[in-house]
Amino acid sequence: MSLMENTLIQLSNPNYVPVIKDSVTNYGGNQMWFSGDNKFSKDYVIQNYGCGTIATADFFLYLALQHPNMRSPITEMALEDHKTINYPYYISYVREVDRQYTKTKRVIAVLGPRIASSVNAYAKSHNFNYRATWKLRLTYYDMYEMIKEMLAQDIPVILSIGPNTPKLWGKNGIFFYQKYMIEDPDIDFMNGRNSDRENSKKDERELKYCYMALKQNVNSHYVVVTGVEIDSVYGKVMLRISSWGKSYYINYEEYRDYIETFGGTFTSSILHFKKI
Repeated sequence: MSLMENTLIQLSNPNYVPVIKDSVTNYGGNQMWFSGDNKFSKDYVIQNYGCGTIATADFFLYLALQHPNMRSPITEMALEDHKTINYPYYISYVREVDRQYTKTKRVIAVLGPRIASSVNAYAKSHNFNYRATWKLRLTYYDMYEMIKEMLAQDIPVILSIGPNTPKLWGKNGIFFYQKYMIEDPDIDFMNGRNSDRENSKKDERELKYCYMALKQNVNSHYVVVTGVEIDSVYGKVMLRISSWGKSYYINYEEYRDYIETFGGTFTSSILHFKKI
């Protein structure tokens, strides 16, 4: 089966939440943009414990970018009627999301149920007819179907990679991958291609790809799922995510294995968001 036959479900805007910093367009926000110099400041708390606040703030921004009726005075702090977000405005916006809604705590950070209550408070205050729920006991297939369902409705999915349980300070985690396209001069006949391709021109090229692990043992972290790629060539389900302002991939099978062996369904789960 060829790459073209793979299944892809993703958000309608391939740029997700484009935050411009130092002339670079980032794929969502990054908690590390906040200063860690003053340990008694809220910026220090956001830098060290604020991934849930970043995920929530970007969630609001994506909905505002895609749906004008879901803009609010708080998202206008970042958007200023534009389709991109400049870094200084984004920083002020995240601080306000944290102040009004997520209220990031030291060490505790922002727990999943707190994210759900923050999203519900935000929706209620701006008369958005949606309801958020932090799911606590999702099976492999229930989570997978919910992620696909939300993405198909153009709704990002806040996902947590919880801490090791019960050893909360354990170091086990999952890999974050990046996808690399490789130009291959050879025609691959191993994936169901017709032998007539042997007669194609010698300069014909086809793009293959690989996933390279860039980060390992990631845990106690929130990301936002922006796409699902069901890779029929390698037999993998890869979730495209936004984290630290970049696009990564996680292997869904590895994520669920982590939940079963080192984590747990209470702390490694998703925010379900639907219209009411």
